[in-house]
Formats: sequence, C-alpha cells, structure tokens
Amino acid sequence: MSGLYNLVRLARPTHWIKNLFVLAALVFARRVTDGAAWAAALVAVAAFCLASSAVYALNDVVDRREDARHPVKRSRPVASGAVGVGAALALSLVLGAASLAVAVAAPPPVLVTVGAYLVLMLGYTFGLKRVAVLDVLILAVGFVMRAYAGGVAIDVEVSPWLVLCTLTLSLFLGFAKRESERVALGPAAAETRAVEWRIYDEKSLEHMMTVSASVAVVTYLLYTVSPRTVGHLGHPWMFVTVLPVIFAVFRFYRLAITGRATGPVEMVARDPAFVAALVVWVAMVAVLLLAV
Repeated sequence: MSGLYNLVRLARPTHWIKNLFVLAALVFARRVTDGAAWAAALVAVAAFCLASSAVYALNDVVDRREDARHPVKRSRPVASGAVGVGAALALSLVLGAASLAVAVAAPPPVLVTVGAYLVLMLGYTFGLKRVAVLDVLILAVGFVMRAYAGGVAIDVEVSPWLVLCTLTLSLFLGFAKRESERVALGPAAAETRAVEWRIYDEKSLEHMMTVSASVAVVTYLLYTVSPRTVGHLGHPWMFVTVLPVIFAVFRFYRLAITGRATGPVEMVARDPAFVAALVVWVAMVAVLLLAV
C-alpha cells in the first residue's frame, strides 16, 4: 500500500491546480454555461494533469541527487529512496502516453499542444533548466500552452491578452520562486538546483522580479480596459479586478524576498491573505462576467 501511495506522491496531484489555466479561455469567453465546452475543456485539463505528472516523475529521477541535499525535497519519493529509478521512469512513460491518449479525445490542436509540451519539458529536464532565465521562460511557456489548449479545445480564438497575461504572470512567479530559494538556502542553493546561480544573484533576481511583476500587472490592467474586452463584456468595469491582483502579486513578492514563497501551490496552502486575494478576484470576475 505504501508503494502505491509513494507513486501517487511522485505524480504530485496537489500540483494539478496549475492546470486550471486551461479553463481560462472558457471562463473569459463566457462559455461557463455551455456543457459541451466544459466537456472539451476538461478533457484538455485531464491531458495536462497527466502530462505534468509525467514530467514531475521524470524530473525527480534526473534531480534525485540534488533533491537529496534539499531540506524539503529530500523527502520526495525518488530522492528518499521510497520509489526506485526504474519504477519512476516507468510511471513517467505511462503517464506521458496516457496524456496523449486522453488528448486524442479533444480537437487535434490539443493533442499537438500536449505533445509539444512534453517535448519542451524533455528539453527542460535534460539540460535547458540549467540555463538561468531560460529555465523560467520555458516554464512560463508551458503555462501559455495550457491556456492555448483550453482555447482550441472549445474552438474559440485565443486572445493575445490571454497569452500575454499568462506569460508575464508565470515569469514573475518563476523568478520569485528562484529568489525565495536563494534567500532560504543561501550558498546551499547551488547544491540543490543545477542552474547558473551567478546570474541569479540578489540584485539580478530582484530586478527580474520587479520588471516581471510590473509588466504582469500592467498587462492585465491593459487587458481589462482594452476595447475588445469592454466590447465583449458590454461594460467597462473589469478594471476593478486589478486591485486583488496587485495585492496578490505584491504579497508574493514580499514573501519571496524573505524566502517564504516556495510556489503558488504552497502559498495557497499556507498563506490565508494570498488565498483571500484569489477568492476576491474570482468572485469579482464572476460577477462582472455575468453582468449584462
């Protein structure tokens, strides 16, 4: 029983919340009452859940030595020895194949996007993640792929605003996570993540965080007041939703520079103020999308 439990842990189902990005197009296209659209979107969500879990399992095999030196990651199934390398690789292969099999049930562009995501993450896992800035950019593109797949799954035009908002927010979260690791681990960070830490020094990372946070907030604000958005919604009030966005971004920024922002999933579990900002944003967006 413990073996099955550790295999489930290896797949990191708690991180599937990240795949809610797939539903962004459905929500902002105002298709939330369309049952067929939900069915298609959820197929894409399932495909990305399986694909991301395949990547997690493979990544844990490749990083098992670095993870074993990390105060938290050393408890991961492969790093701790609870799951063998062979079993982890087999699970990764099965999950990757399953993600493609599920994606077949969606429109063809979804299958292509899931396949491209897996290829991109293979490149990330086997070397690209060692290149500073490129590592975060690749992860951000992975989230853009999720948002794009959600759009093509329900056959709606993928807005450039959706792509830009997803990309800039993901870049900020990625740089913030690197800064949090640098602060929390100090010199030991170099032993737990094989990346060019000479580039990710204190000054550089804070600049990267500041720029990406600013661009993310401004991009979202411009989306809310764009003629396309106002015309689609029939009112100009979406801009008020930038308030909880600003709070959440600055909250994450502050916790990152103190070494306490390990990632958005952990923030949801540990920081009530961050969760409250997300809930307020969701509620405001829901009201404004339903407004006539």
